[in-house]
Order: sequence, then C-alpha cells, then structure tokens
Amino acid sequence: MTTHPSHREDGPTGHLVVLGNGPKAEWEHAMQRLAAAGPLLLIDAEPPDWQRPYLADARTANPLDPHQVLHEVREVATVRPIAGVLTFHPAHARAAALLRQELDLPGPSTATLEATTLRHCTTQLLTSAGVDNSSAIHTDSYDQALEAAHQVGFPLVCKPASPRTRNAARQVTGIPELEEAFSAATAATWPGTGTVIEPLLDGIEATAYTADSPSGPRVVAISHTTFDPQAEPALLPVEVVVDADDVCASAIEDTASRALAALGHRSGPAQIRMRITSTGPRVISVTPHLTDPLLGMLIEQVTGIDLISQAGHHARGRTFLPEESRLGATAVRFLQGLHPTPLVPPAARAHPHVTPYATLQQYPDARRAGPLWRSGHLLVSGTDYLQCTSRLRGAAAQIRSARLSA
Repeated sequence: MTTHPSHREDGPTGHLVVLGNGPKAEWEHAMQRLAAAGPLLLIDAEPPDWQRPYLADARTANPLDPHQVLHEVREVATVRPIAGVLTFHPAHARAAALLRQELDLPGPSTATLEATTLRHCTTQLLTSAGVDNSSAIHTDSYDQALEAAHQVGFPLVCKPASPRTRNAARQVTGIPELEEAFSAATAATWPGTGTVIEPLLDGIEATAYTADSPSGPRVVAISHTTFDPQAEPALLPVEVVVDADDVCASAIEDTASRALAALGHRSGPAQIRMRITSTGPRVISVTPHLTDPLLGMLIEQVTGIDLISQAGHHARGRTFLPEESRLGATAVRFLQGLHPTPLVPPAARAHPHVTPYATLQQYPDARRAGPLWRSGHLLVSGTDYLQCTSRLRGAAAQIRSARLSA
C-alpha cells in the first residue's frame, strides 16, 4: 500500500483538511493522490479505518456542522499549519467556507459559493447571463410548490434548494405525489433555504469536468449517467461512462465555460451537470469542486488528467497543470438494490474479474445510496461509450445469473 512521501511534521507544506470520506473501493485512489502532495487531516463523523496509512492526523466531527468542524481544526492548527481545505460533498461546502474564512485559506469566493450552493441563485445568475438552464423555481411552502408545479407542468423534479444529503431529488408525475416529494425535499435541505421545482428535462444526462489551463478553466472530460429504475422516483445513478473522445463535447464546452463565468468560477476543478436537449444543453447545477472521487479515477484512466491532484494543489493555493493522454473509455456500474443483502454470489467474491473486461469491487458492508443499498461496483474499459455499456451490462447479467443459480 502506498503512503505519501511528505508525512512529516516539518514538511514544506501545511496540512490539507479533507472533509468527509467514503468506502475504500470508491475513495482510496483519491486519498493516495492527495497524500502524495502533502500531509492530510481527515475530518469525518466516523474515526478513520482504511484511511490511516494516508493520514497525518484525523479528528471526529460532523462535516454538516461547520462550527464543530472549525473547533476541531483550530485545535490542530495550534500545533500544525493548515494549508487548505477540500471536500467532495456539496453539503460540506459550508464547513469548508467557514474554515477558509476563519483560517484565511485559499478557495472560491463567497459569491461563487452562494451562487452554487443555492439552486435558485444558480438559475438566476445563469438566466441573467443568457445560459440555458433548468429554470428552477424557489419555494418555501407547499402552496408555493403547487403554484410552481402548475407553472412548470408535469413531469417535474422537486429537490432541496441546498441539499444536506446526496440523491435528494425526486421525480413527480402528478399532484398526488407532489406533497410527499416536497416533504422529502424539505427534510433534506439546509434549514431556511427551501426547495426548488424544475421541469424534468428530456435528453442525454451529461456532466462536464473542467481543469485549469493557462487560458482558464476548460472542459477536459464528460460523463454520461444512467439512472436506476429501482430507485424511482429518486434520481440515483446506476451507470456512469467517461469517453475520452465524447461525441457531445462540442455541444457542451461553450455552455460549460459560460456557466462558470456567470457564477464567478475562475480556477480549480469544477463540474457542470446538464441535459443535452433537442434545443441544446441546459445547465442543471454547477459545483466549484469535484463531487465523486471514483469519477476522478475514471477520468484519469482515459484522459491522463489527474483532477484529484489538481484539486488538492488548488486547495493549497498552488497551480497544477496536468498532462493529457487520451485513449478509450471507462465506466462504472453500481451494484445496488432495495435491501442490504449482498448482490454478488459467494463463489464470485474471491474473483475480482467477472469477465475478461469487468472488475468487481465489493464493499465490506452495504451502505445507503438514496433509497437503495449499494454493495459494490463493476469497472470496465473499452474503446468507446457503446462498448463500455455493453460490457457493463454483460457483466451485470452474469452476476445476476450466478446469484440466481447459487
């Protein structure tokens, strides 16, 4: 197992605070990359386990409680320098912002954070800049949500204006489902921020990932997501594909650049989620940081661009311009279901290669992913999007067949 080379109290850089963490199979690659650049201080609700070889220090605190996080980091800061803060979860952005403010750390401006953490603020700024978007309508009560629903029309999406949990958006096909969706969104939003109603857009789901370049942020990768029908009405990814030569790139790049400019994002990795509709790309959300460490690994495999390392260096206030080497496509399919029972037959657990093209990664324990339980994932590579999806589904079919016959 690789540990970082600068795990020294007198090292040339201060500690990078990492807020939150996840399963080893999804997060280890990112921890390796971040630790290689300097010492890490992990702040998470649970004590570290597999992460320990990559850490200089760890403290237990709820990343959703900014003042609790600040208290723990301040204690460390009395004896060790703090160089920056990094998070992959949008709900931890408030704790990261408070650390930057109180400890004078590098990071996005307050205006950019407000514009990206509040969905309706994103909509307002994008609309003012002439960037097509999902036209989210802010609501503070069910009556307002009902009025917005009549304005938007069904089907629609009801989601927290500023979510505290992932996968909190719900599809709504009619008024009977709206009240339940509104209650769920209200429970998952930051207090006082409300909910948003927006149309359920047709078209291809895409996320653009940007990296720094001498001329500013540029799109370096695009992922396409398929949602799990088991999770409906929740919108929960089941497959994500990254193609080095994505055919949608030309349609996405200009929209992504204009969206970042409208929200004041000038440097560091970012994500722009959108739907490519019949009238062109429409932006759904913009995040001024990476949100999924596993996707960072997939992007690096097919582009050679290490967005995780760039994010770590940028959080420390450094410039990091990665090299590029594009080849093929790669993809992940999450193994998830309605119950926390293993989806992989016992005989397959000792064999990481389900097929010659698919690698199985299992989690020691199933964990919640929206309304489902996730127990692992499949990874494949191929020449393009179509080959990757074919290989993913072939491997998933073999696992289902083996499980049924076990």
